[in-house]
Amino acid sequence: METSKTYWHLYSDGKRADVPFGTDQLKVFAVNSIAICASSAGAVVLCFDVNDTHLHIVIFATDVVARRFRDKLLVRLSRHYTVNACSELLGDGFFLACDRIIKRDDVLTRIIYTFRNCLDFYNKVPWDYGWGVGNLYFSERKDRVPGRRLSEISRRAQIALLHTQALLPQDWEYNTDGMLLPSSFVDYRHVEQLFGTPRAFLAFLFVRKEDEQHMKQEFSSRYISERSIQEMRDRGNSLCNSNFGKSLRAVPFESRLKIAASMLKEGSGSKIEGFAKALYLKREDIEMLL
Repeated sequence: METSKTYWHLYSDGKRADVPFGTDQLKVFAVNSIAICASSAGAVVLCFDVNDTHLHIVIFATDVVARRFRDKLLVRLSRHYTVNACSELLGDGFFLACDRIIKRDDVLTRIIYTFRNCLDFYNKVPWDYGWGVGNLYFSERKDRVPGRRLSEISRRAQIALLHTQALLPQDWEYNTDGMLLPSSFVDYRHVEQLFGTPRAFLAFLFVRKEDEQHMKQEFSSRYISERSIQEMRDRGNSLCNSNFGKSLRAVPFESRLKIAASMLKEGSGSKIEGFAKALYLKREDIEMLL
């Protein structure tokens, strides 16, 4: 059974030397990919920002849906860069951390951080930045230039435009660059209800430099930890498929425990908490094997 919906912050590493989204065309593809993968996975997008080196996304979803969205987005990006012979732009091992956000204030802070992220390299106000949520929140005009609805073009044209066979909402709009308008797929009303008033939004918009730097350090640390967990999970899934023909999630507890024992034997384990999380086990389960 899936858990109840909550908030999630997904982000890539902003300290890498790679520039995966360094052109307008690649940013457009990334924005469209966020919309398409969220629709396919069943996630609600609340905020996002795509800049040259990395991206941030805040969504509302269950645990299963959040991970599904993350996996779909990674696969779509990787496939696009491979097909277009520019994998070096994405870099080796491009990854998205996926952090659950529990407290309301933390949700609001992550939304504002994502909203403001373009300020790291863009010297104008966030609502003038073209590859984020722009002026969606607390604004009478949700987009400066109305787009064209998907329903106005053929199915074949939609596939050619967005590089997907997915059936998308036909009232979604796109602009002259072929980018889906954020107002089509971002639930800005949800965000407005979270903040309550424009005054509250403006209050959170003011982030002290030291607080912002602390968050960046926290994200960097969490990114490293999450990536390590994902790499252990990938190894566990590989062993699980070889031994049982199924993924870790699809096998019973006893089978996951056998995979844990095999990984410990080959030296693939790490810190107990992270190792247990990677294999969907508890700390005490791993301690039994040590």
